[in-house]
Amino acid sequence: MDKISIIIPIYNVEDYLPECLDSVINQTYQNLEIILVNDGATDSCAKICDEYALKDNRIKVIHKPNGGLSDARNAGLNVATGNFISFVDSDDLVAVDFCEKLLHILIENNADIAECGFYKFETDLDLVNVVTTPDITAELFETEIALELLMKEYLKQMVWNKLYRKEVMAQLQFPVDKINEDEYWTYKVFGNAKKIVKIQNIIYFYRQQEASIMGKNYSLKRLDGLRALEERISYMKENFPKLKKLAIKKFCLASLWHYQQVEKNKEIDPQKIFRKKIFYKAQQYNQLSILKNWKLKEIIAYQLFIWSPKFYMKLREVLYNRLDK
Repeated sequence: MDKISIIIPIYNVEDYLPECLDSVINQTYQNLEIILVNDGATDSCAKICDEYALKDNRIKVIHKPNGGLSDARNAGLNVATGNFISFVDSDDLVAVDFCEKLLHILIENNADIAECGFYKFETDLDLVNVVTTPDITAELFETEIALELLMKEYLKQMVWNKLYRKEVMAQLQFPVDKINEDEYWTYKVFGNAKKIVKIQNIIYFYRQQEASIMGKNYSLKRLDGLRALEERISYMKENFPKLKKLAIKKFCLASLWHYQQVEKNKEIDPQKIFRKKIFYKAQQYNQLSILKNWKLKEIIAYQLFIWSPKFYMKLREVLYNRLDK
C-alpha cells in the first residue's frame, strides 16, 4: 500500500495547529507518515506536537532552531520515507478525503503530480457554506503544457494543494532565506514530471492571516519573487526553449508591479538603487521578437514604463483613482 508523507512546517501557530493536525490524522486514507517540523516555535507548538505524537504513532516530530519555512520543509523532506509527498501549512485545513482523492487521481492517470482546488478563508465561519462537488473531472497535462499553464496561473505555484511522487523532487531543495520560495521550486518540480493532473475539487483550505509574510506591507524581501522569475527565464531557455518568451513576459510584467510597489514605499529605497535595478533588467527585453505575441495593453504598459517609469507610475495612479470613484 502506497505511503504518503505529509510534511507540516510549524512556527507559532498554537491557536490553529490542533485543528490542522486533526484534519490530517482523520484522513480516509490512513497509510500516512505525518512529519511535524517545529521550526523553533516560541509558543506552545512544541508541546502540541509532542502530545499528538504520543496519540498517533504515524507522527514524527522534528524540533529544530528557527530557519524559516523553506528550511523546515527541507528538514521534513530529508526524513520522509513515503513514495508520495504532500505539504500542509500548519494553520490550514484539508478535507477528510484530501489524500485519498489526490492519490486516486494521480495513480489512475499515471501522473507524477496531482493538484486540487483550494478555498481561502479567515475564520472557520467562512467554511460553513463551502460547496465541494463529489464528481472528479480530471485534466491531464504533459510537461511543457503544464509549465505553460503554471506560468499562466491556471496551474498554481503554491506547493500545498498537491501530491507528488517523491522521485520528481530529485534532490530539489527549497531555497533558504527566501520568501516566495514556491516561485523558485515549483516550476523545477513540474519540469521533472512527465504528467500533471488537476481536479477542481476544493479539498484544501488556506487560512489567510494579516500577520503572514505575504499579508504584511511591501518590503524589499518581496523582490525575492522577482528574482525567482528571472531565474525561471534561464531554466526555460535551457530546458524548454519554446517557453522562454512567456517566461520573459511574466518577468517584465512582474517588474512593473514591483517597481510600482517600491515607488509607493519610497522610504525602503531612498537612493533608488532597487528601482534602477528593476528598470534596467526589464529594459533589456525590449525587443520586437519578444513583444510580438503580447496583448496590446501589455505592450502599451511595458513601453510606457520603458519610455518613462515616472510617467507610467503617474498614469497608473490617475487611472486607478478614476476607477475607485
